Amino acid sequence: MLPAHRPVVVFCAVITLLFPTIISSAHEDTREDVIPGRIAIVGADNNVYIFTPQTGEMTSLTRDAFVDGRDYKYYTWPTWSTDGRLAFFAMENNADIPVQTQVYVLENGGDMGELIYRGERELFNYASWAPENCSDSTSCRALSVLLSGADGSGLFVEVIKDQVEGNPAEVIGRGGPFYFSWSPDGEQMLWQRNNRRMDVYDLTSGEIDVELSQRPGVFQAPDWSPVDDRWLFGVYNADEGKTDIVVQDGTEENIIAGDLEGTVSFTWSPDGEHVSYVDGNGPLQVLNAETGETVARTVGAGVGPYFWAPDGKRIAYITLSTMSDSATASSGLLAAGLYQEIRLAWSVLNVETGNVTRYGAFMPTRDMIYMFTYFDQFGQSHSVWSPDSRYLVYGEVIEDNNPTISIVDTSATDPVPLSVGDGTLAIWSYD
Repeated sequence: MLPAHRPVVVFCAVITLLFPTIISSAHEDTREDVIPGRIAIVGADNNVYIFTPQTGEMTSLTRDAFVDGRDYKYYTWPTWSTDGRLAFFAMENNADIPVQTQVYVLENGGDMGELIYRGERELFNYASWAPENCSDSTSCRALSVLLSGADGSGLFVEVIKDQVEGNPAEVIGRGGPFYFSWSPDGEQMLWQRNNRRMDVYDLTSGEIDVELSQRPGVFQAPDWSPVDDRWLFGVYNADEGKTDIVVQDGTEENIIAGDLEGTVSFTWSPDGEHVSYVDGNGPLQVLNAETGETVARTVGAGVGPYFWAPDGKRIAYITLSTMSDSATASSGLLAAGLYQEIRLAWSVLNVETGNVTRYGAFMPTRDMIYMFTYFDQFGQSHSVWSPDSRYLVYGEVIEDNNPTISIVDTSATDPVPLSVGDGTLAIWSYD
């Protein structure tokens, strides 16, 4: 369940944008080494910025974040669409304005965000764009936003249609927890609600199109295939009291991994040919999505969050920096209040060769902990990988408790992370 959002820890020092000239100088010899895409950043001052690696330019999208006792305004969770538009969200509360969520959208090529939605007494939890434009107009794109009532009334999904007159918004469902996954054409969504039911919702009709008969197993987010109409979800195995991972294609149900213990997570590869999963605190395993045959796996257990590279050839995953502790990466991430003591490490699994490369330790920011805790949902909508599948971006806490945005080159033998600037969260654009 994505919890009601709490005001983040505010770093009082004004953000110092450290333009990474080291990136430009390190990659000026060959065009192949130019870092692609754009990175949306939540700064340590709780404003939103866009960093352009090719030029080293940091552009401020907002400047009015503040905190004054119980009054505050801060920006959070920048969310890219596949066509280059960027949504970001503000939480505001003061004597004149009751707590509310504001939704802004920066169109591709624009220089400032437009306020498209304001929800009073609503708290932001999560958002994702539909993969394709909606049928209302050639530029319409649906944005799904998971909100919760500030009065404790529970979670609900609001779908907002950007670039349609009036930016119409509609509540399409309620539940707690509530996880969802878009179809490739952006016309339907696969839901998992209340840990009790799974449905397919059709945006055109505004109704539930399919009610799945299976009882959900122990998992969070379902995953609609990125290339076709196959669904990936977990089913409760009544005989064993465990979870089976199922790929459903129409009426055909294929169990590709069964009798799994603990909380199970799973994701499609970008081309839909493979499924990766972790059960409990086990190893990361990659299966053929049709046969269930093991394609690759990590040797050690204790794998936490993991993210496919856009080219589908590698998976970045998180473990504790040392496994001498009895805790695991996943249980450690869920330990409330202990995040400041957690030191994690990135590793990358090469799906083709089975080789694993491990990188240095880091202490995650609070925003990164939130992403890691619900990675199987965020992995469908927020990219930590660069568009060329070479670099990883993340927020870490360094000396004197300063949050910073770092980039690591996964093609290097022993890379030193490059500092982009102060910040708690960074999300890479899709191109």
